Amino acid sequence: MHDTNLLKNLFTMVGEGKLDRPKFFQMLVRVAAQETGSSRASVWFYDGDLKDHVVCESLYDVGDNQWSSGTTLSEDDFPSYFDAMRDQHMIVAADARAHPATSCFNEGYFEPLNIYSLLDVGIAVNDVQLGLVCCEQTAHVKEWSQADVQYLQQVAAMVGLALKKFGG
Repeated sequence: MHDTNLLKNLFTMVGEGKLDRPKFFQMLVRVAAQETGSSRASVWFYDGDLKDHVVCESLYDVGDNQWSSGTTLSEDDFPSYFDAMRDQHMIVAADARAHPATSCFNEGYFEPLNIYSLLDVGIAVNDVQLGLVCCEQTAHVKEWSQADVQYLQQVAAMVGLALKKFGG
């Protein structure tokens, strides 16, 4: 079972003004990676009028204990992924390299980064899709549990609430 108290504590710290947006997202993705036992976790937001790009707000890599941000992915390059996120608001891909919605990432993303599994959950506020929370497993396939999915849904909901506190 995943510890949701860590999420609650982060949200409390945001409400008390103890965390700014960048620090909140850094802490959130680290907690998401730890709680799901994944190698990497990240938060991405849609960009453009058509929401045809996602931009990484914060990515935490457990292997090197480093954060990064700013990577942009385009629907032009990964149409099946964007279609799946738009239609289903979630992708559970234990074997991401063979999954129909994520195999488009193989050559340019999965193979260079040694990623085998992916779990993405959409972030929505008032039924408007704003982005997604992503967990990835490197080096081997990870079977995502229902608890992992539910936890990442809670993380996505927390992001939506935090965005309201940060003013969008």
